[in-house]
Amino acid sequence: MNKQLLETNQAKLLAEQKRLKTILTHGSNVDAEFPGGRKPKFAEVGTEQSENAQESEQFADDLSVDENLEARLKLVDAALARIADGTYGKCAMGDEIEEARLLAEPAAATCIKHAK
Repeated sequence: MNKQLLETNQAKLLAEQKRLKTILTHGSNVDAEFPGGRKPKFAEVGTEQSENAQESEQFADDLSVDENLEARLKLVDAALARIADGTYGKCAMGDEIEEARLLAEPAAATCIKHAK
């Protein structure tokens, strides 16, 4: 593994981790019933039926975004764990992950061949 690439990607992953955690905690309430313990805030638009529908639709959209951000954070955390334990750059299937792939996606857990 190229040491420069490893250091560069570790810095990128740490920055991404910080960014994701900031986004997830900024617009969320803590709630143990939701994945990751966070859920989007429920915006109060009004009391009319059409306003309630708008609130529900916005909440569903926000929840979907949070779930995607949580999934991305898990990938980033896993990549940082691989760096810590010395397995970064190894495909989950045993091959080496191409440097070009790691440059493009620092959190990649598989080589191009096994990503398909």
